[in-house]
Amino acid sequence: MINLEFLEEISAILQKGLGSDETFSAVFDLLEKTLSFDSATLFLYHEEQDKLEVIHQKGDDIVELAGDFTFARGRGISSWVSQLHKPVILESLARAKAGLEHRFCSFVSMPLRAGDKLIGVLNLGHQDSEMYLRKDLPAFEFIARQISMVMDKIILQSTLQEKNARLEKALKELKNAQNRLVEQERLAAIGEIVVTVNHEINNPLTSIISLAEILQFTYNTGNKEKIQSALKSIHQAAKKIQRITERLRHINKSQTERYHGSIKMTRLPS
Repeated sequence: MINLEFLEEISAILQKGLGSDETFSAVFDLLEKTLSFDSATLFLYHEEQDKLEVIHQKGDDIVELAGDFTFARGRGISSWVSQLHKPVILESLARAKAGLEHRFCSFVSMPLRAGDKLIGVLNLGHQDSEMYLRKDLPAFEFIARQISMVMDKIILQSTLQEKNARLEKALKELKNAQNRLVEQERLAAIGEIVVTVNHEINNPLTSIISLAEILQFTYNTGNKEKIQSALKSIHQAAKKIQRITERLRHINKSQTERYHGSIKMTRLPS
């Protein structure tokens, strides 16, 4: 029933790194080359819910017996077999009316384990009697070990993919948060510079505006001394603004000081 070629093909399937459905399909195709069945059903064990779930099947029917009976992990014989450590082989079920509408006359159920950890259950059903014999138990144990190895790797890959997806999502959220923080800091820095410019330039600018109004008034009176004094003051205020803008150009790090209440402004370099 089982030969070295089976083991080599199982290894080849694992090395292909296919998705879970593709891998299970390849494994079931390989099983069909090795032994005969009309239907095959693969159950996955969910430890959190302590339940079995059908995750793959080949053939028209889900292979299950005693569906009217409830065991620890749900309905059907698979739940009972999942508590065992060896396959259960039922050679002839013709008289027992096994399965819905007598679908299966020969049945085998294999618990799939990695060490003591339950991974799932694999069921095979055939319409003919004595297709699966108790004397072939070692062969079915071998098959169960190989399928367990495949499922264990798939579960590990799936777990890693889920963790990687969560990590990528967390990194993306962190990056977005950093971008928002940088933007907030940028806007805060701009706000502090605006406060600084307003504080530093407002006084000389106010002087320029006032002196310009004085000049406009004294121009008509022809008072040269007042005009010269106003022009001198305007020139001084303009030079002060020029020095302030020059200091703004040399800001290379954010040093702040309190302006009023919670409002801060950038400290200009000397």
